[in-house]
Amino acid sequence: MSIITTTPVSLEACEVSSLRVTGPHRVSLHFRDGYVSDLDFADYGNEGGPLRRALSDPGLFAEAYLAYGIVSWPNGYDIAPETLRRYAQQGFIG
Repeated sequence: MSIITTTPVSLEACEVSSLRVTGPHRVSLHFRDGYVSDLDFADYGNEGGPLRRALSDPGLFAEAYLAYGIVSWPNGYDIAPETLRRYAQQGFIG
C-alpha cells in the first residue's frame, strides 16, 4: 500500500476557473489559484453509478462544462473541484 500526500489547498483555490476538453476523456483544468493540470479520465466511467458510467461515452464526456467552478455534464453528473485538485496533484490518469 502506498500513501500519497498532497499540499493542503483552500477550497476557494480549488475552484476551477476554466475547462477545456482536449481529447476523448481528457481535460485541461485551470484552477483559481493558477494551478494547471491535464487529466485523463479514460477509465473513469468504467465503475460507479449509472451517471458516472455514462461518461464512458466520448460524446457525453466532450459536453463537460463549468457550473460555478464545478465540472459538470448534461446528464447531471459533476465532480467537486477539491476532488479534481486532488486528482491533479496525484497525477490522476483514468
